[in-house]
Amino acid sequence: MNSNVRTRFAKRDNPFVFKHITNVSGTRNWERKIAEGPPCVVLASPGFMTTGPSRELLELWAPDSKNGLIVTGYSVEGTMARDILNEPSEIMGMKGNTIQRKLSVDYISFSAHVDYSQNSEFMELVKPQHIVLVHGEATGMGRLKAAMQDRYKSRDEDIKIHMPRNLESLELTFRSERVAKAIGTLAAHPPQPNDIISGLLVSKDYSYTLLDPRDLRDFAGLTTCVVTQRQKVALGVGWDLVRWHLE
Repeated sequence: MNSNVRTRFAKRDNPFVFKHITNVSGTRNWERKIAEGPPCVVLASPGFMTTGPSRELLELWAPDSKNGLIVTGYSVEGTMARDILNEPSEIMGMKGNTIQRKLSVDYISFSAHVDYSQNSEFMELVKPQHIVLVHGEATGMGRLKAAMQDRYKSRDEDIKIHMPRNLESLELTFRSERVAKAIGTLAAHPPQPNDIISGLLVSKDYSYTLLDPRDLRDFAGLTTCVVTQRQKVALGVGWDLVRWHLE
């Protein structure tokens, strides 16, 4: 947020109370009322303009050269938002009719997406073992994958880049070292190489501690107890026969 917005927040003044912005109600034919009303700016969705309010307003405003359209985000190939960026003389209506396109068309990127240099810089900082590309067009992601593979191959870095299709499962194996600290009685005498240590392994908050059961109360706040269990077995024969089988 810019300094003006932060200053208004500090003064407990809501910067998002707009005098000249209103929310359009969901009444019928509101698109036509706006199109036939006074000059205004409408923020409408969806951004691809396939259906919905943005598409209906486009078809109403397209024939008039006094109107203008600003596309503010990334548009997928095959959508109206992508096609109209080429400024065709005609567009196809949702009912299959042909509509003259006289309104102006501009593109201003409000996208929060990053480009190749920003993506690669982030990967350099994180240094992951696996990179999974899951969002975007297959062609664009393929180019990104190929570029990253060439980059890591030239530096002999073993980083695997995956580009699974929709609904395709991807299994990744992560190996990491786990270190357990020996404390209490077990730590009184440092073990020698190849010594075998016996104790209780306690895990808490992703850390591991190895200790003697007698130290459990002091270091882990836990207590030990003895469980005595007896089992009764019903027999249909005499004890002499059972003893004979056991012997």
